[in-house]
Amino acid sequence: MPYSRSILPWCTIVFMAACARPPRPPVEDLSGRENLSSYTLTQVRGTRVGDHLNAEATFGDGSSTLTVDMRFAIGAPTKLESGRWQWTRNGLLMNGTVAERSVMFLGGQDGPPSLGGRFDLHDGTGAAAYRITIATTELKTKLLRE
Repeated sequence: MPYSRSILPWCTIVFMAACARPPRPPVEDLSGRENLSSYTLTQVRGTRVGDHLNAEATFGDGSSTLTVDMRFAIGAPTKLESGRWQWTRNGLLMNGTVAERSVMFLGGQDGPPSLGGRFDLHDGTGAAAYRITIATTELKTKLLRE
């Protein structure tokens, strides 16, 4: 009986770890045609101005850069007010608008705010083409524009 009691916690830990969802990639192609796993979040910066936060996230794979500009209305809950994205890949310029799926905003009263969430990138036709995930990140670097 002592053996079964000592193994039970370990079995529980292994079971829970096996059920955990793998981390989401920073950039996903919603059509499923492209593997964008080589893209990483390279920088998130932003500036809080009163009840608004202007933020910019960049993603890259060494050969191209995706830039996402967003403006948030800070409140309970914080909401994406507007957003635009631009991506030059293989000589083609793509751009469109940003829609929020989830937003995580923390503070910024006594220090830099933190921002995270998941966002859909809509193409010129208004269809969701890509999805980005930003792990909650402290915005230590301010945007030059406000």
